[in-house]
Amino acid sequence: MNWFIPASLCAIIFGVLGLYVRYLHLQNISEPSVILFSYFAFALPLLLIPFLKEGAPLPPPGFWPVAAAAAIGNCVGFYASIKALKHSEASLIMPILAMSPIFVIPVSALLLGEFPTAPAAAAMMLTVGGCYMLTAGKNLAEPLKKISDERGVRWAFLTVGLWAFVANFDKLALEKSSVASYPFYVCALITLMTFPFFMKRSASIKKKDIKYLLGCGILNAALFMTHMAALELTKVSYLIAVKRSGVLIAVAGGLLLFKEKERIRRLGAAAVIIAGNALLYLFS
Repeated sequence: MNWFIPASLCAIIFGVLGLYVRYLHLQNISEPSVILFSYFAFALPLLLIPFLKEGAPLPPPGFWPVAAAAAIGNCVGFYASIKALKHSEASLIMPILAMSPIFVIPVSALLLGEFPTAPAAAAMMLTVGGCYMLTAGKNLAEPLKKISDERGVRWAFLTVGLWAFVANFDKLALEKSSVASYPFYVCALITLMTFPFFMKRSASIKKKDIKYLLGCGILNAALFMTHMAALELTKVSYLIAVKRSGVLIAVAGGLLLFKEKERIRRLGAAAVIIAGNALLYLFS
């Protein structure tokens, strides 16, 4: 299978999930720690299907330290992304998350010895440039202003830094397991880690919220599986660059559904990001 197919599906789901979480916040449906737990607890039944189909294989001992590191990083990273979407608009937060390739490249070189080709690196920088266009606003100092003024932006940059390491831990763990088994194992670990935080907030859950929380799990299971399927076939930085192109869906949805501001500039920047990923496909 061409790696770009699961990576593109992953990008679509990434964008939809960002919009979905923003919607939950706008409707005051649950709160961040409950949403975080739902991401993984409600994804487990779906991830169990391919796991059992493969025969529930036990990974080698060296798998667990790397999987634990990925689980911890995912816990903090997902929580930071949820908080970002709580405090700022989806069409601002999702493009910031799309900046992660620039962080992934050096971490991949350090941990995996993966280096993008020169044309592919240029394509990824075009994507990052599109993100900068979106955050810069009318002058080059605007991103710094937004870091200090926008609480959600600070959470988003924390997410980007964490996920640069998590994506590489995923690759290391995947090499010791499989696409069918690793998502289930890491999702189970994260469910256990987030359970105490969920219990503290469980009294706040309303019956009408449960169907929405189930939606979090379904979307995250699909995100996990497409992410791992693509990761098995290509370099970490290539996958992350394409995955973040889901920003186009998040930006368009934020503008159309939530009536967010600065339409022309944000859509223009998103188009540049997509162009960068198209060139990445050609040069990878």
